[in-house]
Amino acid sequence: MENVQIDTFYYSGALSCASMRTVVSDAGDLTTIDVTLLFGGMKQLNTRRAATLEDVARTAGVSRSQASRALRNDPGVKQQTKAHILEIAAKLNYTPNLAAQTLASRQSRSIGIVVGDILNPYEAMLARECDLVLRQTGYFAMLAVNGTVSSVNAFIDQRIAGLVLIGTPGGRDEIINVSKLLPTVYIGRNLKEDGVESVSSDDSLGAGLATELLVKSGHTAIAHVSGGSGAGAKRREAAYRGTMLEHGLEAMVVEGRYNVDAGSMAADTLMARKTRPTAIFAANDLIALGVISRLAWLGYRVPDDVAVVGFDDIPLASSEPISLTTIRQKVPNMVSAAIEILLRRIEAPDTPLTNPVLAPELVVRRSSGIPIGQSIVR
Repeated sequence: MENVQIDTFYYSGALSCASMRTVVSDAGDLTTIDVTLLFGGMKQLNTRRAATLEDVARTAGVSRSQASRALRNDPGVKQQTKAHILEIAAKLNYTPNLAAQTLASRQSRSIGIVVGDILNPYEAMLARECDLVLRQTGYFAMLAVNGTVSSVNAFIDQRIAGLVLIGTPGGRDEIINVSKLLPTVYIGRNLKEDGVESVSSDDSLGAGLATELLVKSGHTAIAHVSGGSGAGAKRREAAYRGTMLEHGLEAMVVEGRYNVDAGSMAADTLMARKTRPTAIFAANDLIALGVISRLAWLGYRVPDDVAVVGFDDIPLASSEPISLTTIRQKVPNMVSAAIEILLRRIEAPDTPLTNPVLAPELVVRRSSGIPIGQSIVR
């Protein structure tokens, strides 16, 4: 069996980002073979002595223990005192010494984040938000961008406190097995029936809103490019089909994946049909971008000839050249809920499972042909 190589990113408050390339041997050992600092490298590092907890306490005029309790958000510390200590900590650019905290409590302060596709802007947005929220709660985020079982196993070997899964692993059995080994939360797919804690958007609601918008706009030939086995893709396709059926319209589905190439190939397939669609609902924004790009190459104008709607609301969707109508998944809300669930599971392993499903929202832009800011879906 060949060695498995993974790329793992370690984030901290003091260092913008560092990547560490690691090899997992046949025996499961981790060996670091290369370290690279991103965003400018060593010359951007602050060489001054980092502020300590003692510095925060002395400047704030409180004891070390009281400063520590305030930074841990201990409810026993008065709100005014806590606010004062937090203000001093921010001014001193204080970053908690997670290694010291781990030694003191004998509990890991590291959380592993495994991303299925780091090139997917939506998954990257989730990972970045996870890092931010974890640092605010005193935990250290370790990010694996190779969303495979080997990456998960490598994190487990490092004795992390918990795991956040974003769009990976693809197989439900793999997810279930991982969740039995350590506290785990999955972002992007509702896994309540599988007994795994998760946070997801209401994919059915979002897909229904997107399809309904196009129907109410007068389109009857509406195609859907699915996300294949991607998180939430089946529910989005089912909702599209259901909405089309409700209006007595024929479904037109091309199976794809959550990437630009799938959208490009789907556009070729759809526009070669005898009955061409006048509107396309893509299962995610990357597919929609591929569709729009290929339509332009084929000589079709968006939205004049073909209306396009996506799902996710990645940053590029709001750019002026694209102006993509899409379904916005509320990333900050989803991540806050996921981290809260995970930390509660770490502290109280026997608490009941939680699987919140958050409502997405329709964001109307030019690509659907509806005047900006005017949604006819109620």
